[in-house]
Amino acid sequence: MLFPAPQLDGARAVQFLRSKAKEWNIDRQRIACFGGSAGAGISLWIGFHDDLADPKSDDPVLRESSRIVAVGSLGGQPTYDPIKIRELIGGRAWEHPSIFKVYGLSGAEEALHPTAPMQRLYDESSAITWLTKDDPPVYMVYNEPDGPLPADAKPGQGIHHPNFGRMLKEPMDRLGIENVFVNLDDGKAKPAEAITGMVAFFKRHLQVDGAK
Repeated sequence: MLFPAPQLDGARAVQFLRSKAKEWNIDRQRIACFGGSAGAGISLWIGFHDDLADPKSDDPVLRESSRIVAVGSLGGQPTYDPIKIRELIGGRAWEHPSIFKVYGLSGAEEALHPTAPMQRLYDESSAITWLTKDDPPVYMVYNEPDGPLPADAKPGQGIHHPNFGRMLKEPMDRLGIENVFVNLDDGKAKPAEAITGMVAFFKRHLQVDGAK
């Protein structure tokens, strides 16, 4: 399945839930997304992308809003542009086999020298492209080793690097969007504490009774 099909599938899942709101007793205004790795990247994309609702669609699901109120990310990637990943992470993180597969690329040479349509696809498929000041808050956790990758790093190593969180935090701070960046490698928080914090974050933004 090539990008951005997984992102669009994720957005449709949100729209489907809204289409079942009455039947399933769902509050249409309190929907959030959470995931790890690619699931986190897709959740970020859904959170930042413009509303995909099409009021004129013959499909009742597609008439629903795709907007959400919060995002949780475990090791998420704000960008799936291999050129930007190489600049951000270094090493061979950008050579993750899945990145080649999701764009239908034959290898490194094609990935680093994209055609104009492929570059547009890199941009379209990356959550950070769509970030604007009206987007939802994000709680992000990274647990891979921080700092430069080793000289003998394998292809794909570093694909959950904390630099992805830093890449996202800077523009979110600039736009005034709430965000929590937890880097477990710095020892300031334990995994259990990070998850507890994320649960509290979701409870607050989903307005669960008793949440602060």
